[in-house]
Amino acid sequence: MNFRKKMLQVLTLESPAPHRILLAPMVILLFTITIIPTLFAVYTSLHDYRLTEIDKPFVGLKNFSDVLTDGRFWNSFLNTGTYIIGALIPQLIIGLSLALLMNKNFKGNKIGKSLFLLPTITTPVVIGLIFIMMLDPQFGIINYLLTSLGLPMQTWLSNHNAAIWVLIGIDIWEWSPFVALILFAGLQSLPQEPYEAASVDGASRWQSFFHLTLPFLSPYIIIACIFRFMDTFKWFDTIYVMTKGGPGTSTETMNMYAYMTGFRFLDMGHAAAISIIMLIMIIVLSQIIAKKSNILR
Repeated sequence: MNFRKKMLQVLTLESPAPHRILLAPMVILLFTITIIPTLFAVYTSLHDYRLTEIDKPFVGLKNFSDVLTDGRFWNSFLNTGTYIIGALIPQLIIGLSLALLMNKNFKGNKIGKSLFLLPTITTPVVIGLIFIMMLDPQFGIINYLLTSLGLPMQTWLSNHNAAIWVLIGIDIWEWSPFVALILFAGLQSLPQEPYEAASVDGASRWQSFFHLTLPFLSPYIIIACIFRFMDTFKWFDTIYVMTKGGPGTSTETMNMYAYMTGFRFLDMGHAAAISIIMLIMIIVLSQIIAKKSNILR
């Protein structure tokens, strides 16, 4: 009788802790798709795990030491840092500008908001293919416009110096609306009383912006920074479609290097070590950004 009563309580969510019952399926799912693969990646990184070999002997931290002494790894690390710094700061500036524009009431505002979000909701692979056609040295529209202005054609994706900045520009174009969406949500939640008081005291718009809007928006700016930092750190799809890390290794990120090591060279041990190092970097740097910004306090 007690068992039947307990089961009835569980099924009708009348148990003492219904939230645990509701959360249990999601916790099990997250554990299955995150913790288990991560543990397997740690196991793989500690073994000489090659897909071309049957034996996979334990090697301890050798894969990590090999990765950390590999010049190609550090080149991919510098490329990743260039992507993050080169894309994140412009995305914050453009995103804030778009958010302030969307916060204004003007004719066609709703249509404008939809158009702003088009790059973000488009599949990155599709964006990569579109820009490959646009940047084609002979038939691309960008070189056509350059020649129309009397400027020389450029081999955008074949140039070691230009390719990485082309990719950064595409990332800025694609994800600035996402930052704008986060900051727009923050602008919508700002209290109006401080602005009214500042207006009575004779504060200008710029003073209100720097002393009220930016401080109020700082939590949303930090959230946008963390999201874009983590996303840019593991950026793969557009780079793979457009350059595959080339020319040479000039646009190869850590993510791309891990992929090449695992699925081209079939050395899953080294690829897993690179992935674990990336995971540690993302966790540590995200925690530092959040704590420095008082998000986690």
